[in-house]
Amino acid sequence: MKNQFLITFFISFLLIGCAISKKNKTKADLEQAEYHYFKAYAVLKSTTNNALSNALTTQALDDIDKAISIDDTQSKYHRVRGSIYSHRREYKKALVNFKKALQLNPENSLAHMGKGIAYENTGKFKLAEENYFKALEDKELAVSVNFNLGLLYGKWGKHDRSIEQYTKVLVSLPNYKSAYLNRGKVKLSLKKYEEALMDFNKAISLAPKDKVSLNNRGLALFYLKRYEEAIVDFKKTLRIDLGDSFNENYDTDAYAYNNMANSYFGHGKLDHACFYWNEAIDNGYVYKSEWKEEYNIEDPVKLILKHCNK
Repeated sequence: MKNQFLITFFISFLLIGCAISKKNKTKADLEQAEYHYFKAYAVLKSTTNNALSNALTTQALDDIDKAISIDDTQSKYHRVRGSIYSHRREYKKALVNFKKALQLNPENSLAHMGKGIAYENTGKFKLAEENYFKALEDKELAVSVNFNLGLLYGKWGKHDRSIEQYTKVLVSLPNYKSAYLNRGKVKLSLKKYEEALMDFNKAISLAPKDKVSLNNRGLALFYLKRYEEAIVDFKKTLRIDLGDSFNENYDTDAYAYNNMANSYFGHGKLDHACFYWNEAIDNGYVYKSEWKEEYNIEDPVKLILKHCNK
């Protein structure tokens, strides 16, 4: 009985202590927590092509950690920390925070979407889909969730469903550049080159300095054997610098160099092709054997050995 009393007393003490701790938070404390939350949230909203530099994620993580150290009862704080970890590709930590956010508020739709993103990027496509569907219950998030479902189905090999989701997005937001870009990428993988070209043209009309759109349009032109036009797009791609957030997360330049080399090769300009194959490799281009089947693209290392070192 004595031990039972001590255990009950200890639990009661902890509960009272927690209540006192929360009660003792002053208005100034809570305002400071909100201040750090909004600083972190502002960083999340400042992405370049949905990417953040390591410096920015470090800054945002410092702020959201401060907010949570002051008040750990806010679902939105843990959701933001989960999103920051996702940008850092630390998906296990991201999931811990999204789950905490949902413990505090099961209706936090952004946390469901965050879980979907983390699962998608770790290859757990079914779990990702389930969480996206849960987020889709919030009608205000419909466009964002449809876009993410488009990404998911593209990775999952469900290309028709991917195109369907991007088309839904464009019904609601007809000037959404990224939906045209991503729908074009799916059509490109299906060898629907003319249709892909139309989507890339629209994306570029909305964002003329979008490196990814220009590189993909160049690739569509390459497949259509419109080599001179393709080379123009690859050169434009390489002239655009979008800063650290883009450069640390995308290897578009390496692909543009390799695509340009292939275009020069198709155009019969071997010296130019050799030069740009080497540029691609020097910029970190790494060939994957499955690309031969998927995209009819050869390994530049083998091409250099075959055509350039003579």
